[in-house]
Amino acid sequence: MKSSELVAYCKLFKKNLSEIEEFLSYGKSISTSRSLPSEFKELVSKIEERLSKKDIYLITYWDEEYPEVLRNISDPPVFLFVKGKVDYLAYNLFAVVGTRKMSSYGKQVTEQFVKELTKYFVIVSGMAYGIDSVAHTTALNSAGRTIAVLGCGVDVVYPKSNELLYKEIIKKGCVVSEYLPWERPQKYTFVARNRIISGLSQGVLVTEAGIDSGALITAKFGLEQGKDIFAVPGDIYKPSSEGTNYLIQNGAFLVTNPYQILEYYGFKEHKKLVELSEEEKLIIDILSTEHTVEEILEKTSKDFSEIMVLLTILELKGLIYRTESGMYAKAI
Repeated sequence: MKSSELVAYCKLFKKNLSEIEEFLSYGKSISTSRSLPSEFKELVSKIEERLSKKDIYLITYWDEEYPEVLRNISDPPVFLFVKGKVDYLAYNLFAVVGTRKMSSYGKQVTEQFVKELTKYFVIVSGMAYGIDSVAHTTALNSAGRTIAVLGCGVDVVYPKSNELLYKEIIKKGCVVSEYLPWERPQKYTFVARNRIISGLSQGVLVTEAGIDSGALITAKFGLEQGKDIFAVPGDIYKPSSEGTNYLIQNGAFLVTNPYQILEYYGFKEHKKLVELSEEEKLIIDILSTEHTVEEILEKTSKDFSEIMVLLTILELKGLIYRTESGMYAKAI
């Protein structure tokens, strides 16, 4: 059975993975199993002609190169077309996604996180407008690596304005799709590709998203797949933050800097790299031993509200914690 025949069979007869495996368990050959329409041979020929150019790879579910993390999701794609550095699929991957209607805050946050995360992960996103494009661009500008999972074929640039980005991703990373190389995007294809973004990745970070953003669909797929879901909190009065705040409210990890994610995955040395203001450094110095809020107040010239704000910020940065007795201590 040739891979091109498998792809054509799936496309023409809408066969999914379980149906294909059941069929193959009887030892049948697709090309000789039944009277196939002329469209089958035409599609096989078209796929093989495209593959003959040697600039894209076709990986099926049964190939050794197929990503193991993707193989384990509930609805894995039967095949993947890959254009670019296919070996990146075997690296540690991490997804960064968000709204197309990006604010300056969302752009800044995404750049901040990706600059650090790309040192340890290949950044995965969907090459859409907004946060996705910033995630890819920041990874590339930081000498990192990135993968774009497309809602169209790997030969199709969508959105068209991302053509330069698309070419850079192929040069320094890869684009991936379960659709035929020439297939145009449809509304449903973007939803379907989101399960691949999360499926390929160890975790999913949503930096900015409205409540109806496709990024929440990616997070939902990730949750169902057992992935780690992270979200950056935003302004409660802005619609573009409703989605991330909702994720946090419903159990996503709240993160305010990239080092919290790196520490979560075992890069503990990054804790000391968190930038601190002079006021924050003062609190850290005081908390070399456990102190109550009252004791901290006595050692500073700040009022109660200022101290509580500083303590909250330092807790979010993962640098201090509150003990069971209500005292504050420096995290080791």
